[in-house]
Amino acid sequence: MVENMSNNVIFITGHKNPDTDSICSAIGYAALKGEGYVAGRAGDVNPETQFVLDHFGLKAPELLQNVAGSEIILVDHNEAGQAVDGLADARIVEILDHHKIGGLQTSEPILFCNIPVGCTATIVTMFYQQSGKKPEPAVAGALCSAILSDTLAFRSPTCTEMDKAAARELAAIAGMEDVEAYAKEMFVAGSNLGSKTEKEILYLDFKKFTSGNTTFGVGQVTSMSGGELQQLKPRMQAYMQESMAEHGVDMLFLMLTDIMDESTDLIYCGPGADQAVKAAFTSDAADRTYLKGVMSRKKQIVPQLTEALK
Repeated sequence: MVENMSNNVIFITGHKNPDTDSICSAIGYAALKGEGYVAGRAGDVNPETQFVLDHFGLKAPELLQNVAGSEIILVDHNEAGQAVDGLADARIVEILDHHKIGGLQTSEPILFCNIPVGCTATIVTMFYQQSGKKPEPAVAGALCSAILSDTLAFRSPTCTEMDKAAARELAAIAGMEDVEAYAKEMFVAGSNLGSKTEKEILYLDFKKFTSGNTTFGVGQVTSMSGGELQQLKPRMQAYMQESMAEHGVDMLFLMLTDIMDESTDLIYCGPGADQAVKAAFTSDAADRTYLKGVMSRKKQIVPQLTEALK
């Protein structure tokens, strides 16, 4: 755990409530940048990511408590509300991301690489290619895992040919012979939800967004088992209603994403959330919460809610 930052290093970190892309892109980019660059994280490692780290024998990045006074590279996000504490008093030197541009400002020009691909690890791989270097096998495996995670093994509509090509190259370096079988193991490790509390489940992959005067949070749980998600649904609905005030948002949404069915069951709470959902989505289901073909928060949920809430 790092509380007081050092001026001798530049930390590379993803967003709060880090997912596999956030952690593995930080590891991969720090390895590429070399001496003086250290991978960090802005929260606990989730079970899916821990599976990846254990599988490839990698250590979790440093836990950053507050980055005030430090030089920072952001990966997999570019919104202050998702960033590590102390960012307002840090110096951002680079940003690598694949999400919408969220309003961060810097005092001087920086390298800001924002590309519409399925995963930040794909962008990190692009930087390896441009440098003429190859990641070490373990790092390549972690970056490939991030792509598989973010694209739901290439099933997500955010997945591009660039993601697929990067994953194939990384898998070859890492010696991953059956990528699909590995992805299933990874997803199963990440969706073992039975022993987790409702709060832990909500924050497995959770981000905050702002539209106009409304702040809303969107979590996502992915599973290979639709039955597991249906058992989870009433627990999470009750928890979200009871704990709404403690999450610091006006509205709360949770995507229960079935990887095999390629669909999302959206549950939500908060004043005006029902109207926002009705304005944002059309569905054959009467309550409009079963969204067939919807698997991406970045592309299929957040833009629609943002527009509806303006």
